[in-house]
Amino acid sequence: MKSKTVCLSALLCVVFCLLPVLALGESDDSEFVSPTRPPNAPEYSTSEPEALKDSQIVASSYLLMERETGEILMSRDEEVVRFPASTTKIMTALVALQFCDDLDAVLTVSESAVTFADEKAERVPFKAGEQITLRTALYGLLVKSGNDAANVIAEYVAGDVPSFVNLMNQTAAAIGCTSTNFVNPHGLHDDLHYTTAHDLARIMNVALENETFREIIGTYSYTLPSDEMYPERTIYNTNKHINPDDNYYYRYSVGGKTGFTSMAGYCLVEAAEKDGVEMIAVILYSGVYSRWPDTSRLFEYGFSKYKSVTPEQIFEQNPITLQLSAFDTNDEGELNEDGTRSKGRVTLRIEAVDKTRKVRITGLEADVDAIAADYESYTNTTWLVEARAPIEAGEIVGVLTFYPSDEEPAKYNLIATRSVAARENAPPTLEEIQRQVEEDDSLFPPFSLDWALPPVVGLAAIVFILFKSRRLFKHQKHKKAKVPQPKKRYFA
Repeated sequence: MKSKTVCLSALLCVVFCLLPVLALGESDDSEFVSPTRPPNAPEYSTSEPEALKDSQIVASSYLLMERETGEILMSRDEEVVRFPASTTKIMTALVALQFCDDLDAVLTVSESAVTFADEKAERVPFKAGEQITLRTALYGLLVKSGNDAANVIAEYVAGDVPSFVNLMNQTAAAIGCTSTNFVNPHGLHDDLHYTTAHDLARIMNVALENETFREIIGTYSYTLPSDEMYPERTIYNTNKHINPDDNYYYRYSVGGKTGFTSMAGYCLVEAAEKDGVEMIAVILYSGVYSRWPDTSRLFEYGFSKYKSVTPEQIFEQNPITLQLSAFDTNDEGELNEDGTRSKGRVTLRIEAVDKTRKVRITGLEADVDAIAADYESYTNTTWLVEARAPIEAGEIVGVLTFYPSDEEPAKYNLIATRSVAARENAPPTLEEIQRQVEEDDSLFPPFSLDWALPPVVGLAAIVFILFKSRRLFKHQKHKKAKVPQPKKRYFA
């Protein structure tokens, strides 16, 4: 009896040990085994986001990446292959937006697009025969996470799902994904459908370049237009971070994409932006609730470490001034920190020559501050005017060239912020005299032998006469000089 009890206990232990593994093969949500934080993990403090520890993140794989530099600030198993679930739809949207420009194009929903083996598969829903726009399909894809929307888009873009999947894999390879393979456009489980946290960050980074994509993922609710099959209806985003009424609301969130299958766990790929710094966080195989604090903690950690400024902000903190001469003595001057005024001084503002180009200096806070403090090493200034009154407010007085690392130089106009009048009867500068001579030919007529030869000949004659007279004078003086006589010497 005792031996039977021991055997039974051993069998139960084996079963309980295998439960997590067995659960992974099931599609039933209730059998998903959520990961947890280690029991010895320190408590997270919202007042010290920079102190975030790896043990305070639940996800089996995660990554935090600064978008502009591509630097990974924190990660765990970011190159381990995992199942992406519905975060796959980021790539689906990316391919659709790359190959289709007309968001108002009409798509017809096929029977195959709305048919799934798993009846629990998330749907918008759309009905076979229904006609929708590509825009509506994209909102259904990224807001409601509709698997039917993914199929409809795939069939419209490439003709059929397999051809669209080929485009997905080609695009993934083109943007540098090294461990990604897609089998479908929606992310329902397939053993050959996989990626990594790092690859998902790469995909998200490229997708964020599209303004339509950014707009959709940041939309909490969207009203689908009515048609013959459905009345007007509203869908809501599965991302809790963009719901202002949710406890997990995160104000810096740009938006993202959620995902879940029992094999993939709870997933989230999201972007956030604060003070010009944009971060991408990837959470794979996390818990149903832990993915939200995991992601916001990662973002706060990144924002505590990284800084981003524009050249405009640098020169606002380190203003460029121009000290004018010959200014009106009644000039009120510019106010100094000590309360005194500097007459004739003009502070300049900068304005980008190419207004379509956005230049930022992004990096670790210490590195950015060092560049700002030593900005003169990264600039060159060409002045267009003399440092002399008068000058008008709004006048372009020079061009500043900024040389950001690993980028093309950026040019900025230097513009006067105030007017300064000139002093009456101020003596001209050498530059003004030179310019006046160049502009007025009457001051110095052009060279001509007709008027230049006589004075030159006359001057040469005078020099010759003086030379000859000097030689004659020396000769006469030499003749009159007394020649000394040798003394007589007597020898005994």
